[in-house]
Amino acid sequence: MAGTTLVPAVNQVELHPGLQQSALRAFHAEHGIATEAWSPLAQGAVLDDPAVKAIAARHDRSPAQVVIRWHLQLGNIVIPKSVTPARIRENFDVFGFTLADEEMRAVAALDRDLRTGPHPDELN
Repeated sequence: MAGTTLVPAVNQVELHPGLQQSALRAFHAEHGIATEAWSPLAQGAVLDDPAVKAIAARHDRSPAQVVIRWHLQLGNIVIPKSVTPARIRENFDVFGFTLADEEMRAVAALDRDLRTGPHPDELN
């Protein structure tokens, strides 16, 4: 932002429970930039986590639905990739439940700098 007068409307960054980018999301919020999650399910790497599985069981949902719901409650734009019709339907069915504060904190505790893609500072 120091090098331009233009403020992006959206910034798409790798973002999931294993890489939550809290400081960047706070910067976005401060400047009115929408945060879009790239690889919102960490390519499946966070779906086997015991905390995510326990929350999913309590809500009778899949771990993917829990992670997508977590994103939505944080205010992230989340568009999970899938080519499987059943998963696409499941990924969309995340509006009939809400994660409690303690469940949001449990997912937040999974932040561990887990990148599934290249680090943007090291690309090219």
